[in-house]
Amino acid sequence: MNSFVRWSTVALALMLGLGACSDSTSSPGKPGANIPVVRLRSEPYPFAFYSGLDKPDRIVIRDPVTWQIVWKKVWGGGYGDSEVPPLPAVDFSSEMILVAALGARSIGGYGILIDRAHEVANSGISVTIRSISPLNCLVTEAFTQPVDIARLPVRGRVEFTERSEVHQCQ
Repeated sequence: MNSFVRWSTVALALMLGLGACSDSTSSPGKPGANIPVVRLRSEPYPFAFYSGLDKPDRIVIRDPVTWQIVWKKVWGGGYGDSEVPPLPAVDFSSEMILVAALGARSIGGYGILIDRAHEVANSGISVTIRSISPLNCLVTEAFTQPVDIARLPVRGRVEFTERSEVHQCQ
């Protein structure tokens, strides 16, 4: 099977197998209240499957200099000689950026999503990161480095809750 068909199969499987990734807000400021998560890619799969972030990481960005550095790293792998796309504008007085990197994988089919966020006590938020592993799936036989990026309203400290799931193909 050629790589285009294989890649299309993986993308379709991820789209069908993953649910929505944004929560609406309800009474912000109260523990347990949902915080809106606006992913930079609206489809239900990672922002990029090939990135320059080859180690697992969770990055909270609160300033434009760090945002520019991380954006260049995200586009630093798997894209050949292509130029880095323009940096998305962010108002850091009211927003912060979260980046979740899964790290390098020897095959495709893996994914990572910034899934949801909610208020926690003591002026902070908890962000759920969902990592997806393929099982019995037809995947690309190329190294991948899945990464997801989302905007959230500025809040205090950020803690991450990790959730792993297996996407089983038939």
